[in-house]
Amino acid sequence: MRNKRSIYLVLITVLVLSLAMVGCGSKNQETVMKDLTSFKQGLKSYESKATMTVTAHNSQQKYYIETWYLAPNYYRIALGNDAKDITQVIVKNDSGIFVVSPQLKKSFRFKGDWAENQGHVYLYHAAVDRILKSKDLKYGVAEGKLSFTLKMEPENPLVAEQRIVLNETNLHPVQVALLDKDAKSIVSVDFTSFKTGVDYKKESFSPEAAMALAPTEAQPVMAGAKDFGIIEPRYLPEGVTKLAPQETQSSVMLRFNGSDPFTIIEQRPAAVSSAMKSGEIVDLWGTTAVLAQVDGGQTRSMHWFHNNVEFSLTGKLPVEEMIKVAQSMIGTVGK
Repeated sequence: MRNKRSIYLVLITVLVLSLAMVGCGSKNQETVMKDLTSFKQGLKSYESKATMTVTAHNSQQKYYIETWYLAPNYYRIALGNDAKDITQVIVKNDSGIFVVSPQLKKSFRFKGDWAENQGHVYLYHAAVDRILKSKDLKYGVAEGKLSFTLKMEPENPLVAEQRIVLNETNLHPVQVALLDKDAKSIVSVDFTSFKTGVDYKKESFSPEAAMALAPTEAQPVMAGAKDFGIIEPRYLPEGVTKLAPQETQSSVMLRFNGSDPFTIIEQRPAAVSSAMKSGEIVDLWGTTAVLAQVDGGQTRSMHWFHNNVEFSLTGKLPVEEMIKVAQSMIGTVGK
């Protein structure tokens, strides 16, 4: 009888200790929110490196991302290919936001809150802001990782939710993923390193410094040289038909007919630095585009650069359709 009581006491003790360990090992959501708030408030600078995987239109593209941040509002996001050749840089300083293409010696200047609207995919502090401000948050803990799933804001026809995964111990970023309505990953940013307390100089966050990131061995791209073939979109809106392309010595014009006709011009860009006063930045995931209104706002024009080619899409398509068409041309080889 005594042996049975002893066994029961041992089992109860083990159970109580196990529950206590579980309770101590995982923080509840309220505690995590307080820890995140405190960590962000003390965040003066950081450097992150990550690999971004974009899955769309039956293809997959991989990119390299290196991000610098200096509180309160300086950042530099360098986007590159698998070989870590930097092809585009987004820089924020007191003068505004600059999108720089180092290899093309081309830059644009903007004003606005890109970090708050779209930069949360790349910027750790902006992602944390989203978590802290979200009113509809799904929280989970598993295998030493904290998972936060929240609705995409502003609303995006391509992305339904955003999932942010942090290390439970130090709150460093592990992954940021954009999910479609079926909870499938469209964009996944997987962090390979994250360092805080980095000693940056303000001069490092300038378009001139970003321009210097062009590979020294890169061959100059000659404006007017049409040696990239014809790059066609893999996605077309319903009811749209392709017309015969028009080629010149320096450019290609693709025309598309339908209820909302549009054109795409492809050419080698001339090196120039300019300010876009009425445009906004649109993230194509792997590169950024400039969206502007023309003809009194009746027509939209979207410009972007990829693989040393300048693209210009002009028409009356809805913005979400323009984005889909542009994204479907990323990674496409000219014919």
